[in-house]
Amino acid sequence: MKYLAALLSACCLVAWPLSGWAWSNHALGSQLALRQLPELQGQVRYEALEDFLVAQAGLIEQLLDEQEAFAREHFPDYPVRPDELRFSAAAADLRGAFIQALRVNPEVRLAPFVQLLPGQDGAQRQRLPIEKVLVFRKLGPWSHWQYLQLNPGEAVDVLQVLSSAADEPDYGHDINLFSDNPGAAGARYNFGEQPFGDARFEYSSQAPFHIGYYHEGEIIFQAAPYLRRTLPHWRIYQYTGLARLAFTRGHDYWGYRFLGWALHYLQDLTQPYHAKTVPGFSTPELILIALKAAAGYPEQREGAIARVADRHTAIEEYQLERMQQLLQAGESQHPLLRAYSEAPAQPYLPFSVDYPVQVVAAESHATADRFDQLIGDWLARQPEQAPGFSAGNQLSRSQADPLLEQLLVELFRRFAAHSRAAVQASLSGGTVERLAPGSELVD
Repeated sequence: MKYLAALLSACCLVAWPLSGWAWSNHALGSQLALRQLPELQGQVRYEALEDFLVAQAGLIEQLLDEQEAFAREHFPDYPVRPDELRFSAAAADLRGAFIQALRVNPEVRLAPFVQLLPGQDGAQRQRLPIEKVLVFRKLGPWSHWQYLQLNPGEAVDVLQVLSSAADEPDYGHDINLFSDNPGAAGARYNFGEQPFGDARFEYSSQAPFHIGYYHEGEIIFQAAPYLRRTLPHWRIYQYTGLARLAFTRGHDYWGYRFLGWALHYLQDLTQPYHAKTVPGFSTPELILIALKAAAGYPEQREGAIARVADRHTAIEEYQLERMQQLLQAGESQHPLLRAYSEAPAQPYLPFSVDYPVQVVAAESHATADRFDQLIGDWLARQPEQAPGFSAGNQLSRSQADPLLEQLLVELFRRFAAHSRAAVQASLSGGTVERLAPGSELVD
């Protein structure tokens, strides 16, 4: 069993640094998925977080207490929030109290911003330096995106607020929250030691909040029990609840921003590599590979590790490059872009507290092996080159591949449908109930 655990750890280690790249830019996908919803037409006025907290401190205290009680009772393996982190309406520093009660990075910026996306005109707004938006020390991966400043009371399109917020949890919300991470927060937040990730990458500590290995076989969990310690479903529950509170009390800006945060984690779960530890391998195959490595024949283990890293990296690069190409060329009717507006072939269960796990992650887990095989077949058809780059330092793998794009169309439809389900449920004003026992994914 320990050899299987070592293999799982190694395979996931190379994939987890990529956890910040699920679908590359959530703002772009969210805008495409939600732009036709009539509920999101119009504008909202920017409101500072402190103003929202002062106005609704009592209700926020009540909501966060209710959410904590629910999570302790209903979410398996939930790391309880220490009582000392409880939000109090009487706190002298409401912003600090709110951040620690949510258990997010205390250095998080929460800047007054929207992201400038392809085709948008940002001439009327001041550019925000990237370090005012992101926590990270190494900002290179985000350097080609632009952020625009919002001023108090300024009107801004609802869709731009929501889609920009959907990218925001990747800006450092969930880094350094474990007890063995840098900084003081991890020692107070009770998440324990980081269950997986690569300390060489500062953003890898966010992986357990953005990956949901809910549907692995029992042998996998017995070999690697730390895989159970994933929390995107909890983040979605937190932020959809805050969004509904904000909407019902007339703080629409923060309603949309919290809702965007929730969408981020839901959308992460639509990426098959975020729902299955080692796509393309059955449990017996993984056990055999692990036993061979233990016997002194590590070639298959090393091959599996490289395969996970190469395929995950390649598809993220392909997806982002193709989206940018199509948008810049104005090809709005291309199947990849149209997919965001299309409904899935079969309806899903109603959105609920359990929807992220029982519907979204289950669907992605079921697709992971097929997705992995298509990526492998596509890579085999590519000319030999340095990973992702041609001699001209341009991504050449972004040339259209019909077979791969057929599956991406399916995945983008899911991304969009799940995003719309969460938005419409949160805007309805009702309570999002749990799924009935025995409910199954509609496929």
